[in-house]
Amino acid sequence: MSNIFGKIKGKAKRIYYDRFIDREKHMFHAYQKRFFQYAFHVDKCNSKMQYETIITKYYHAIEKGLAFTDYRAGFGRDNINTLIRLMEEYSQKYDVNSFCYKTSLCTLYTYVEKNRKYGLEDTELEKRINSLPGTANQQGGVLEFAPISDGQECNYESLVMGRHSIRHFSDIPVDMDILNRALSLAQQTPSACNRQGWGTIVIQDKNKISDMLNYQNGNAGFGGEIDVLLLVVAELQAFNCDREVFQPYVDGGMYAMRLLDSLCYHGIATCPLSAALTPEQEENVRRIAEINESEIPILFIGIGNYPETCQTTKSERHNPLTRYV
Repeated sequence: MSNIFGKIKGKAKRIYYDRFIDREKHMFHAYQKRFFQYAFHVDKCNSKMQYETIITKYYHAIEKGLAFTDYRAGFGRDNINTLIRLMEEYSQKYDVNSFCYKTSLCTLYTYVEKNRKYGLEDTELEKRINSLPGTANQQGGVLEFAPISDGQECNYESLVMGRHSIRHFSDIPVDMDILNRALSLAQQTPSACNRQGWGTIVIQDKNKISDMLNYQNGNAGFGGEIDVLLLVVAELQAFNCDREVFQPYVDGGMYAMRLLDSLCYHGIATCPLSAALTPEQEENVRRIAEINESEIPILFIGIGNYPETCQTTKSERHNPLTRYV
């Protein structure tokens, strides 16, 4: 704090500091109040948007399992049961012709069909799914795709539409020269006053990767295939504590997305993994990755080379939520 208040002396310094702290506390408390007022809690919903968001979360978890090459018939029954319950509640309150509901129904039908192909029939589950009202679309399930090759000419639309999260990788190691080219390209991300307050920690040691992923929520079933693990961090020393309390997450998130696109452009397969960690998880991640105290985790990215056949979740998008005022 001395660099901020060094030019202010005595009582004036104390008054300024107290006002500064009060303003920061107000910003935190205002956001915290708004967050807890509107965010959903576990699977309890009070609005149409909350229902559609959490239904999407659950059907996407099922899509992930459907996309695994080492398919496990009957997986995810807890998620399936919760999803059906949420869809039943939704159908009693809202229009079952919504994109979210119809896509979720498609994913459930795909799940039943794939289980049958693997010799598993569950008549009770099928009865529950078939009793759900509405009709499915064709937007849920698994997508097979051809990856963009390193150096391949493509326009921006092709790049955006061609980037997919993938959870299976080949045994061929990532070329570090290509990775460095992607990192250099991602550095062109815009940032507040061009401060570029981000960094990337590159973890190659397989034991460290395994240890790190033990504290990440979302790599079950494929984490062991990741060749290199990236951790995007934001550097707090690059931001103004007077009014930029959330800016590290904005700039760090923008950089993370640009890095994902850059890796895709250079032919490296990626899977973004949440860095929303509990305090205990973050403490362990900090220790393993040797994160500086002034840095905060933004996003993990598992990378590798593409397998011979690429499939992933369809992850279809709904129409943009746009308002003109």
